[in-house]
Amino acid sequence: MKLTDIDQGYSWVILFFCTINYSIVAGAMKSIGVLYTELLDYYDAGTGNTAWISGVNIFVALALAPFANFFGERYTYRAVMITGSCLILIGHTSSAFVPNIETLYFTYGIVTGTGYSLIMAPSATVMNFYFKDKRSFANGVMVGSSGFCGMGFPYLYRFLFDKFNLHGALLIIGALFFNTCAASLCLRQPPMLTKRKRIREERRESLINMSAEDRKRIVKVGLFQNQRFTVYLMAVCFQLANFGGNLVALPGQVRSLQLGKETIALSVSLVGASEIVCRIFLGWVGDLNIMKRTTILMICSLGSCLSAICIPFVLCQESLFVYAVLVALFSGSAWSLVGVIVIDCVGLNDFSPGFGLVYMGVAISTLLTQPLAGWLEDITGNWDMSFRFNGFLSAAAFILCLFEYLFGNICCNKMVSEEKSNVCKKTAFNEVVLQCTEKEKEKEKEKENTRF
Repeated sequence: MKLTDIDQGYSWVILFFCTINYSIVAGAMKSIGVLYTELLDYYDAGTGNTAWISGVNIFVALALAPFANFFGERYTYRAVMITGSCLILIGHTSSAFVPNIETLYFTYGIVTGTGYSLIMAPSATVMNFYFKDKRSFANGVMVGSSGFCGMGFPYLYRFLFDKFNLHGALLIIGALFFNTCAASLCLRQPPMLTKRKRIREERRESLINMSAEDRKRIVKVGLFQNQRFTVYLMAVCFQLANFGGNLVALPGQVRSLQLGKETIALSVSLVGASEIVCRIFLGWVGDLNIMKRTTILMICSLGSCLSAICIPFVLCQESLFVYAVLVALFSGSAWSLVGVIVIDCVGLNDFSPGFGLVYMGVAISTLLTQPLAGWLEDITGNWDMSFRFNGFLSAAAFILCLFEYLFGNICCNKMVSEEKSNVCKKTAFNEVVLQCTEKEKEKEKEKENTRF
């Protein structure tokens, strides 16, 4: 197998180890609902304030994606992911010894969140350099396989909390997640980025003396001039904010109905289990070119909106289980489309900064939605408004996708018609010039004939 393999050979090795890293981090973030309810019972600090821990954690994990990808390109993705593994271990270990919930904002929210960021974004990025024709399917496999951890981790968390209490469980979880370090050692830098680094080393640039081009590449604001990229970035942010809000609202609703801690774990686990099928299937459909990937995102947004608005009217254990599956089908599966939509909009050369910008946008939206879901419950006394708010987010994503679909086609058709009219004008002009030239030749011939 060669490192230059595309869609074959070593590409699948890269995909395998990226999937391991991504699945562990994504599984931990999905299972945060189980940790959330445990923190509620242990610290009794209120639903909104407790939700800030998961909000800060996910915000940091996603917001630092542009920086994680930049350092991955510069110092290799393997080195960045190994650093992230160490921070995850430090974050969980320190969280096991904190006396109050405020300290957890730093230890679990910031330190652990930074470790998640240095693993999650690079894993989702580096893999795309090794695939072309099967890129959408590979993305579906990676994000879909995270459903195994999303399915198993809630039960693992529940078992560890019951057996070793909150602080003891955090110590064990940190040690287990440190296995991402071993998986990171098996990764290799893509040839395209290796060549770029070689050119940089020839210029002998340092981090302090980095070029203006590199500084712009960390957060490449110029990509927002691409209207299509900007619209879909906003749509993805709204849609995935729905997913983040449900990670708090769903277990919170199960807890408020007093259905038991095992039911909380089961509801969160159902989301992860359903994602295994939904995400891989969505990635496979994306490669078939039956419909545009952006159209698939629009359908997912509409489904998320309708299911979130309807669930408050049928609150029971069975309906919440069905809703967990719908969250995976419409909200969670949208993750498999993010990478390929970014490439469709900006190309592979700008994929790394573009993907980082999308993650940063999702981070900001999730930071607001998760605590807001808890505060709405504090204000109203139930989770109904939290679910409706999640539905509103998906409705906004649907409207943005529809707007781009309609006006994008109009602009495209207008450009095509203008090009056709320009071609017709050029053709008509050429015909006129040709006719004038022929008339001039005929006049010259007549003059010559009259001379003779």
